[in-house]
Amino acid sequence: MKRSSQRVDRHLRALLVVLHATTALVPGVAHGDDAPEAGFEAAAGPVHELVAEALFLCDPLPPGGRDLSLSLVLVPGPSDPRTGEPSLGALPRVQLALALGERTGLTVDVGLGGEGAPIQSPAASLKVLVRTPGPDRTGFSASLDLLGSTRSLSGTEAGLGVGAIRQLGPVGLRASAALASSVTSWTPHLHVGASAAMAFGRSWRGLLEMVAAVGSRGMALAAGPALKVALSEGSALVMGALVPLERGGPPPTVAIQVVQAI
Repeated sequence: MKRSSQRVDRHLRALLVVLHATTALVPGVAHGDDAPEAGFEAAAGPVHELVAEALFLCDPLPPGGRDLSLSLVLVPGPSDPRTGEPSLGALPRVQLALALGERTGLTVDVGLGGEGAPIQSPAASLKVLVRTPGPDRTGFSASLDLLGSTRSLSGTEAGLGVGAIRQLGPVGLRASAALASSVTSWTPHLHVGASAAMAFGRSWRGLLEMVAAVGSRGMALAAGPALKVALSEGSALVMGALVPLERGGPPPTVAIQVVQAI
């Protein structure tokens, strides 16, 4: 049972790298040329302005503009068999997020280096805003996802994601679910999550997220905080961590992302 749980944890951490990279980080649900920049200086709206933020969720919400982001995920690795000291892997990714219209968007991203290849795990996601959120109305979105593999076709996955967003006082609530499977065989696994975000003035965003991966070998659950800070007009820094909710589980997975509007 412990070995199965460890496999699920590794699977969760690997998939979170992709989910993190396909997340659009925007300060509000705005689309097209009128969307706010990656920085928050233009977001001078009401105190309870909708904060559509997420870091680790599988995210079907389309991006609000044109952003380029560089991510670095620090993933705990296996312990050294001689010393017992844990190892740490750094997984960089780059993403381009484009708003294609008022309700649609596209993200494409790729891992950089590692395992003897210049690129790893290319991914693309077409996102659609099905229903615009309002003061007393829940918004809904959907996405078609392709998670590629540079090693084999069996490692390539296709998926479908759905999501909801709602403002509750000063807190922006997000929920999402994504079902994915290999393109060569039916190997479904489900990823679900929820996020609560709040704006602290024009330059700070605070998030609390929980995610779960459910597959044939069981379920892995993790939760943690994240913080987004505006660096300048059009750029922001995001930092977050996920802690496995399992006694004796691996160390947290840490993510750092720099977003630049283009």
